[in-house]
Amino acid sequence: MELQTFAQITGIFMLLLALPLLIASEKTYAFVQEMMRNELHLRCMGGVIVVISALTLREGYTIGTDPAGLIRIVAWLGLVKGITAAWFPHVLTRVSQRALDDAGTRPVLAVVAIAIGGLMLYGSLLV
Repeated sequence: MELQTFAQITGIFMLLLALPLLIASEKTYAFVQEMMRNELHLRCMGGVIVVISALTLREGYTIGTDPAGLIRIVAWLGLVKGITAAWFPHVLTRVSQRALDDAGTRPVLAVVAIAIGGLMLYGSLLV
């Protein structure tokens, strides 16, 4: 998979989760909790993330400070997260609940995720 495609998929996915978290925090948190309760959903989503990340890293796996290298860092992080979700979903559930339990941190996490999603979409134009 080309870096541009991976960056666009990842950027859109980040915005898809972060914007509702910023706008309707409680409803989005309830949705995430429901998703995390279903182990099959987590394992399937982890498998999809592993496939997308592995296909991206097949084209080149070196990281760096240029846009392509930074996007590859996200691919490596996605690979680790996907493997964790597919093989150890309870770990991902525990970490996600700990991060999202505090209602005060949700807007901060949403703004950070929106920034990362926007940067991924911008980075897709540069590679």
